[in-house]
Amino acid sequence: IDIGLPEEKKRALKEVSKYVPAKAEQHVIDIRNNDSHSGCAIWKEDSQFKEELWAWRRELESYTAAMREKTEVSPDLRTLFENDMSNREEVCRKHADVHIPNDPQATTEVLETKQALRGLSQKESESQSNIMEDFFSGTKQLSYLPNQGFMEPLIPPLRHPDMCDGEGTDTPLGNLSFQITDIGHICRNSLSKTSRTVFVDMGATYNFNSDQIDYNSPAIRKIEEYRKYGIYFDHIYAYEIRQWDTERVYNTIPSHMQGPLHWINAGVTGEAGHMNNPFTMLKENFDSDDFIVVKLDIDTPSVERPLFQQMLTDPELHEIVDVFYFEHHVMIDEMQPFWGAHGAGATIGTISESIDVFHWLRKQGVAAHYWI
Repeated sequence: IDIGLPEEKKRALKEVSKYVPAKAEQHVIDIRNNDSHSGCAIWKEDSQFKEELWAWRRELESYTAAMREKTEVSPDLRTLFENDMSNREEVCRKHADVHIPNDPQATTEVLETKQALRGLSQKESESQSNIMEDFFSGTKQLSYLPNQGFMEPLIPPLRHPDMCDGEGTDTPLGNLSFQITDIGHICRNSLSKTSRTVFVDMGATYNFNSDQIDYNSPAIRKIEEYRKYGIYFDHIYAYEIRQWDTERVYNTIPSHMQGPLHWINAGVTGEAGHMNNPFTMLKENFDSDDFIVVKLDIDTPSVERPLFQQMLTDPELHEIVDVFYFEHHVMIDEMQPFWGAHGAGATIGTISESIDVFHWLRKQGVAAHYWI
């Protein structure tokens, strides 16, 4: 199974989005150093982006703090939309945007950034003064996808940069806050009143070792994040090969997940078209009007890689999957204590190759993010 995308397949797949990568992401792609397996070199060695990346890290911290300050849960955005969607902007601004205080100093420069990336006039940009790029107006290190909005740049170490210095409030390896999901933009561009919302969880671990709900479970945290900003999942398809008591599963997840949860206590297959391939279910039952999030983290390379390859090369999936999370097990020096030594079989490919294919997936219109 190829880690990358063969050139003939790249030529066969039409670029369907005008993806704008952040400067740092484009720099990593341009230098394409397949000989380096260090996830932290770009953060530690002198380079043109070192200081700017740490400035971006501070902006990311401010953005994360603002998200945590929101304690109330927004209503389901779809229930607030008028039938003709005439109130979409009002709903999205009030319930889906991450708000920060207006900064009277952030005027022309910020507006120019918004104009360049969102394709809006300055007048239109000015009317959206609380949208997410305000947090990153200093470095402008954000990537942009027209249908999904702003997102974090694809750069090493393929997870939170705190793992490179051990600082931060959360355990760095388990910190999801490096991911940037522009729910305000999704609300304005990808969500309609009739959209069905789906979360597909391949490798579903919600904490079955106690009788308590584990809100530190990455999948639960992500579902809670979407819900806090008004995206409620109608269906949560959870695939897990390890056998668990079903009653205990339902008792150890938040109550709002219990109704939507389809607990499938069986393994998945990477065989395209197979009934145990979750992509088969998605293609048969959902369409581009729906909002679909897929998380893939099975820790079994022989199954993960064919599924990832299918995600990369299937135009029908590019059409219906909005967001894709994947813990890509490539050779990263700092992850050897957890994934094993390079060449031992658990990892294949390089950091540069991984960024290249995630970048390619974003160019197909899918908001691809690294998982933990």
